[in-house]
Amino acid sequence: MQTFQKFYFKWYDFDTENLIANFHYSFDDVEHFSEQIDFSSDDFLVRDDIDSDMMDDMLFHTSIALGISYYKLFPTEVLVVESWYLTDEQIDFWKKFYQNWLGEFLYENQISPEWLFQFENIWESRERERDYVELSERALIPLGGWKDSLVTIETFQRNDFDFETVVFGKMDAIKTPMSEMIWVNNLLIKRKLSDNLFAMNEAGYYNGHVPITGIIAFSLIIAAYLYDYKYIVLSNEKSAESPNTIWNGFEINHQYSKSLEFENDFRDYISSSISTDVEYFSFLRGLYEIQITKLFSELCSGYFSVFSSCNNNFKISKKWNQDTLWCNKCPKCLFVFAMLSAFLDSDVMMKIFWKDLYEDESLESTFRELLWLEWIKPFECVGEVEEVVLAMMNAMDKYDSESLPYILEIFEREVMNSMSDEEREKLEKKLFKIYRADTIPESIHYLEKKLHE
Repeated sequence: MQTFQKFYFKWYDFDTENLIANFHYSFDDVEHFSEQIDFSSDDFLVRDDIDSDMMDDMLFHTSIALGISYYKLFPTEVLVVESWYLTDEQIDFWKKFYQNWLGEFLYENQISPEWLFQFENIWESRERERDYVELSERALIPLGGWKDSLVTIETFQRNDFDFETVVFGKMDAIKTPMSEMIWVNNLLIKRKLSDNLFAMNEAGYYNGHVPITGIIAFSLIIAAYLYDYKYIVLSNEKSAESPNTIWNGFEINHQYSKSLEFENDFRDYISSSISTDVEYFSFLRGLYEIQITKLFSELCSGYFSVFSSCNNNFKISKKWNQDTLWCNKCPKCLFVFAMLSAFLDSDVMMKIFWKDLYEDESLESTFRELLWLEWIKPFECVGEVEEVVLAMMNAMDKYDSESLPYILEIFEREVMNSMSDEEREKLEKKLFKIYRADTIPESIHYLEKKLHE
């Protein structure tokens, strides 16, 4: 395996007629990568006053975000910016961005971050004038295919807010039928990764998790400008704040790019470096996963047959299994099963998952991870241990206490029996308290009312 000294952000371009962006990188000017993002759509009307400087600015910052997918093949100490210029403040953002984004990757590959992420400019200074752009009061909502985005979408629909959905990457067995059910236009932003990325993975170069939400965030800024949307509305929850573990003195959070810390840093960066016109925020930020699940179970029953939170069947390097939307083995499947089991009857649960996962003895180890009875919190988009405890407590009421399924027997013995009535009541009060958001208050009031009905 060849080693490298430096990673280079080479150049980028944009085809204004076909709305296709190209981004180019290299290791030591020896191994080169080319990525393409296609923003074109037949269903959306592109603005007729595209400003080349504005586009250039957005593309540059997006190129730094996209580069992380190639940099992680062989993390070098130095990253050289040839395509434009980063200020000292912007370099601070990207150092934090890369270290936190790659936290799980570094942990799993045991790579110390101590000497990494040294960004260098080849230009002494370059600046662009930024123009004010007035954007329309409407929203783009990323469609993940999971319960969180559906709660946001359903709430927007019930409040008659002007929005369309957007998907980054590709449509699949979840997003396609779901998009057809929502009855608004869906913008597909198509991404084509450099072919040699996968070839180098197979050749033994590093591979691992990259939180995709941050990459999507920068791409959505471009889409919002091209198609005239002021609001980019995420569906990230309060539970994303919880880290998985502490390593080398810093927190490792699988969901860092969904956290409030990243959201605030990103908003500040966009405002100071790109545009003050677009608003990026998470509509569900103040809610725990268990609260969102409660809302989903009440508002979104029409989607039960098409939604899935399973990542195992929809990995970028794998063709999805057409026989099922759930693998019923991974931490994400088990977490969502536990959340829904607190609110849905067994017959509805069987229609979604096709089996009672609490009866599967082979899943004991993974349930123990979710409950933090063993090891660390799974590296998946799962909520806090307190939420799992509360959900499983509520689920127990749906079973005969004399014949609990295998997993719930363990839960009762090792968790429930050690909790007092006061502790259980305190837990429920904490997780069903509403944390008000300061965005679109009419919808927040609507959610609060539904949670307490």
